[in-house]
Amino acid sequence: MLIKDGEVLLERYQYQRNAENRFVSHSMAKSIVSLAIGMALAEGKITSLDDKVAKYEPRLAGHAYGETSIRNLLRMSSGVAFKEVYDGNDDLARFSKLRIAKGSVDSLREFDAREVEQGTRFHYASIETAVLAAALRAATGMTLSQYLTPRLWQPMGAEADATWIRTKDGLEVAAGNFNAILRDYGRLGMLLANDGAAAGKQVVPKDYLLDATD
Repeated sequence: MLIKDGEVLLERYQYQRNAENRFVSHSMAKSIVSLAIGMALAEGKITSLDDKVAKYEPRLAGHAYGETSIRNLLRMSSGVAFKEVYDGNDDLARFSKLRIAKGSVDSLREFDAREVEQGTRFHYASIETAVLAAALRAATGMTLSQYLTPRLWQPMGAEADATWIRTKDGLEVAAGNFNAILRDYGRLGMLLANDGAAAGKQVVPKDYLLDATD
């Protein structure tokens, strides 16, 4: 799909897919989680990006991710050791298996070794988005899907429901596995291109969005 100045210039599907089929986003879902954090910040449900996660999810208190600030998780600079190389034997695979067996929060506690001081090194790690999802649920009392439906998806004018795979404890697989139709991905792209505004309404806080993308 190509969109210019709000006009769809090209829309094409392959492999017998059509406009009603949902497509998986993979790691673009991480940016959707970031939008949720920005909205929670604007609503005062999160008081500061410099708050430690444990302020909202006390079950992580005393553990590496619980003692990491929300800002450093958004920047993937927790300093916590996490190997993500997609070979089926890395920490991502281990975390995925643990989450099925033990639930999200207990699994996060298993990764407790900080290699460098937080905020000093960027290191891509999908688990950091899972920490943000746990903090958001604790701060708002809602899952990502419950929180974002009336705040993001509906206000931007989505024409279809999106879906998000979740674990047994109800927490979405925040780092990926978000699914939506192509046209709604286009609407999300337009929303972000317009600094978080849609139909004359500021949907995503502009200051947060600009700070997140500078």
